[in-house]
Amino acid sequence: MRRFITIFKMDFSNLFKNPVLVGYNSAFAGLLILILGYLCGGDYADSNTAYQYYTVSLIIYGMLNGAMTASNCFMERDIKRANLRIIYSPAGGFSVYFSKMTASFLFNYILHSLLLVILCPLLHVSLGSSPVFFLLLMAPVEFASAALGIFFCCVFHCEETTSTLLSTVISLLCVLGGTFFSLDGMGSVMAYATKISPVKWLNEAFFTLSCDNSYQYFWPVFITAAVLSVLLTLGCGLFFRTEDYI
Repeated sequence: MRRFITIFKMDFSNLFKNPVLVGYNSAFAGLLILILGYLCGGDYADSNTAYQYYTVSLIIYGMLNGAMTASNCFMERDIKRANLRIIYSPAGGFSVYFSKMTASFLFNYILHSLLLVILCPLLHVSLGSSPVFFLLLMAPVEFASAALGIFFCCVFHCEETTSTLLSTVISLLCVLGGTFFSLDGMGSVMAYATKISPVKWLNEAFFTLSCDNSYQYFWPVFITAAVLSVLLTLGCGLFFRTEDYI
């Protein structure tokens, strides 16, 4: 455990030393919410509703993109060489991928939570009558996203391939799930297509929490994300190979 904590601290600090990752998960995400909320304010009953919609939906988009943060933390060229030294140390292979997973999870979760703390009072965005449940539901989703990024790295052994594939799949699922605009008004076929995307149900869970104070989707999403996190972590153990770093 002591060796794992040492590696985790190194991975966690390295993430905060990366200005691109910090900026993408904080300043860029905040500006995107402000810009889309402002531009689309006239399409809703009032501008506050637009900010509410894009704050929640784009935070979900950011959580899912945490998979790319994890892949960068795991197989970025400079980090990959350091991983090779850790593999041949007494720490073992598990510490390599699980420390990256937990560090990426905490990195994304902290930045996204701080972004909500700043934007919600500024834009008059509500997280529901009990914001703690909103933040609590974020945790397993963030961890599942980080685990997905690490799992793809273990399968494809390449950060570029992993990031390209994840970016394409996540963007497609988010478009279908209504992250950038709702597809429900575009006919029955498109409305049905949105149900295929798991992002649709993430949106339902977080929007019912923040807007309706309803916990209808809380436990199904929480448990599903937690189970998926465990399965992906076990999958990393199956596909991780030391020779991928040689």
